[in-house]
Amino acid sequence: MSEKRVKETTILLRNQGKTIKLELFPAAAWGGPAGSYRLRLDGCWHSPGCDKYAYFTPSGVAGLLVAHLGGEPAETDVRPELCRGDRVRVPCADGGYLKTFVAGAPVLGIDGRWWVWAGGCEDPVAVDTLLSGDRGAL
Repeated sequence: MSEKRVKETTILLRNQGKTIKLELFPAAAWGGPAGSYRLRLDGCWHSPGCDKYAYFTPSGVAGLLVAHLGGEPAETDVRPELCRGDRVRVPCADGGYLKTFVAGAPVLGIDGRWWVWAGGCEDPVAVDTLLSGDRGAL
């Protein structure tokens, strides 16, 4: 059965005679973070961490495009084992940590790092800077 949700953009890349079709769908249609996208490459959902849903920021989409223009798909790590509601500690500017919770699924950024939204934070937080809520490392 074909996808009923409306795609926002379709991009066709042609590199050395090979065409790649990239379709961008708003992540919000699947309950994902606003301003992020689900990607379909050549008719298959792109999910580097083998998760049911993977969401990409606009800069993450740009990184994927650049990787495909160079002829080599981007290598990505497995998605972090973080779920909405998980307790974490987020680093603060004063060197301390704010006890909070994960507010959304991890998103792969253009820098190759995984980012999450956390309660009480205006910007996404890099997963590799988080500590678990029970004083251990993630």
